[in-house]
Amino acid sequence: MRGEVFAIAAAILWGLVPVIDKIALSSGVSIYTANVIRSIGAATTIITLSVLTSQLQTTVDLKTVACLLVGGAIAGAFAVILYFSAIKTIGASRTVPITAAYPMFTAIISILVLGESISLKVAVGIVLIVIGIILVSEIQ
Repeated sequence: MRGEVFAIAAAILWGLVPVIDKIALSSGVSIYTANVIRSIGAATTIITLSVLTSQLQTTVDLKTVACLLVGGAIAGAFAVILYFSAIKTIGASRTVPITAAYPMFTAIISILVLGESISLKVAVGIVLIVIGIILVSEIQ
């Protein structure tokens, strides 16, 4: 049950952030400046929590560092820039459901790169995600 509570808490926080982002982006701040400021907030918080909980490792292998740096560049820079652009263009309530399609892409890329297989439930979930994107993407 503890894991589920963490997941729900994360979902609530992720649900709050797009509203905060929309308010910030409405000020006219550039998406790049917004991303820098947001990243400083994230880095400061993560470093503080890592130190306070004694979870900051001092040695990490090169492959792990490389993967995390690339992941940070993709998710923390490029994806956030596109996400901010979408929020500015179509709003938070339409952007978030569309960007929440990432599990579909994760499943497909995991099959191609990691050789993983997907269950029928995952395949059905992917179809439902596509239907959801179509519904949310309709011109209003």
